[in-house]
Parts: sequence; C-alpha cells; structure tokens
Amino acid sequence: MDDFTEGLGFLENARDAVHKRDDLRKFIDQKKDILKKMEKDIAAEEKDIADEINSTIKKKRNSIEDSFDKKIDDRKSDVKKIEKNRKKDKSDQVNARVAEATKDYHAQNKTLEDELKDLFKSNGVPKFCSGKFYYTLFNPKGFGEVMTKLLFLVTVALGVPAVVVLLLWKTTFAGVAREKKLLYSIIFAVVWIIFCIVIYFIIYINTKVRYIDTIRKGRRYRDAIKKNTSSVNKITDSINKDKDESQYNLSEYDKKLKDMDKNMDRLMSEKKDALKEFDKKTKDEITKDIKKKRQKKLDELAKQKDLIKAELEKSSEELNAAENGLGKYIRVLGEENCSAEMIEKLIGVIQSGRAYTAREAIGYLKFKG
Repeated sequence: MDDFTEGLGFLENARDAVHKRDDLRKFIDQKKDILKKMEKDIAAEEKDIADEINSTIKKKRNSIEDSFDKKIDDRKSDVKKIEKNRKKDKSDQVNARVAEATKDYHAQNKTLEDELKDLFKSNGVPKFCSGKFYYTLFNPKGFGEVMTKLLFLVTVALGVPAVVVLLLWKTTFAGVAREKKLLYSIIFAVVWIIFCIVIYFIIYINTKVRYIDTIRKGRRYRDAIKKNTSSVNKITDSINKDKDESQYNLSEYDKKLKDMDKNMDRLMSEKKDALKEFDKKTKDEITKDIKKKRQKKLDELAKQKDLIKAELEKSSEELNAAENGLGKYIRVLGEENCSAEMIEKLIGVIQSGRAYTAREAIGYLKFKG
C-alpha cells in the first residue's frame, strides 16, 4: 500500500495530531501574553518600589533640612533684631553727641535770628526780608547763593511759562492754527517775563533800596548764621564719619551678635552632620525597610513568572514533539491538506462512501473543486 492508501483511521489520527498541535500553539500564545503581562507587572512593582524609596528618602531628607533651616532662619531673624537695635542705639548716641558738640552754634544762631528779627521789626522792615530766601534773591553773597538766584529766576521766568504754554496747546489752543499758537505763546511769555521783572523790582525798591542800611546789617547776621551752620555741618559730618565705636558702649550688642554667629555655625555644622549621617546610614535603612515590606509581593510575582516560564518550556517541548509527529501525515497528505478543516472534509468524503482512501478523497475534492 503506497502513501495515499491510508484510510479513515489514518485521517482520524492525523486530525487528532493537528488538533493537539493547534491547541499547544494556542496555549503557548496565551502563556506568552500572560508572561508579558507578568513582566510588566513586575517592572511596574519595581518602579513603584523605587518611587516609594526615592519619595520617602526625599521627604525624610527635606524634613531634616527644613527643621534646621527653621532654626537658622529664627537665628537670622534674631540677628537682624539685634543689629537693628544696635544701629538705633548708635544713631541715638551719635545724634546726642552731635547735639552736644553743636549746641553752642545752635544757641548762637537762635540768638542771631532773634536779634535779626528785632532789628528788622524796630526799623519797620517786613518780616520776610530777614529770611535766607530774600537775601538769596535780593542780596546774594558767594557762588552758591548767586547760582541759586539764577536757577530760581530762570525757572520762574522760563520754566513756568513753558509749562503753561504746553498745557494750553493741549487744551485751549487745541483747535487753533499753529501760527496763532506760536504768536499767543510768545505774547504770554513776554507778558509773564515783564510781570516777573516788575514784581521783582517793586519788592527790590520797596525793601532793599528803602531799608538799605538795615538790609546790609542783616547781611552780616545772615553771614554769621551761615558760618555757624557750616561749622555745625562739618562737626556733624566728622562725627558721622568717626569709625571709633568704643565711646558708644555697644559691646553688649557685639557680644550677642558674636554668640549668635557661634550658634549659627553650630547649627550649620549640625545640619551638615545630620545630612551626612542620613546619606550614609539612614538612606540605606529606609531602602532596606521598604524593600523588605514590598518584597513579598515581588517574590510572588517572580514565582508566578517562573511557573509560567516552566509551563512554556514544557509546552514548547510538547509542541516540537507534536510537530515532529505530524511529519508522517504531512508526507502522506501534503502540507496544504494538513489543516483540521481539510482533514475533516477528507473524513467526510470517506464516511459518505465517495472514497475509501485518503488518495481517493483528495482526488474527489480536487475533481469536485
């Protein structure tokens, strides 16, 4: 009997062998999918463990840093308060020292101011003529007063009309032609300057010219006051620039600040040591504790993975054996006829009596197809 003489029993055995192979392939595919999921679950668990370790370490480390930083910030706040009190105390003592060193000049200036007022009052000179501003405008002396006078006159004579004209251009003159704007502006400026000159000379004639002798005497008073004021400024500047603080009795503040510096250095050192200890020892302990707590689940997943791998290895061996066993059927039926569906058709042909062997069944199907 040649290869194609096998009958119904041969085909039934071939069908069973194909089913076994297909079942094994399906089973292996399912196990591979499960294995992939297990590997993802293990990777996710390992990542979750690593995240918990990192998060816990970061939280614990930050807690240590925050604790020391709060203490350090409190010390810094105390230092600022002490420095503020020290600065105020020194400032008060400097001011007291300035007041003591310049009291004679202030007393002299008060006397001179009173005498100047009495002089002007007794001679019927208006009170405002005794002021520094009046002398700067109508009887200036020295470069500073001359420059102040010029600056004031330029500001009043030119600055004021310039501002007024600018405002008028944006409001009242907004719809007026440019030529008329310029004309009105020039007229206003000229009128304003003439007005200022007239007012200046009215005051000049009715005060300085009229009371020339009293004004000249007042100049001497103002010079004396200015000289005293200059002396006061020099003394004040000298005292403020004096770097010697021994006379202000600030040692108590300095002692507190020194103690604060030591305290700050100690806290910084303790913080450094605490973080060093954490990085060297505590961090490893946290890692071990979390791994120990989470290891059971990881071990279970790994065990399940190993079981699935073992099943895959066994099923792969069985599949190899099944595929090798199919060789004799493939040699008889051909690769194209060794599917479960085709073998069922061949069995059906034989069972219907249309053929008695596999060869006849294949020939029948080819003829029919």
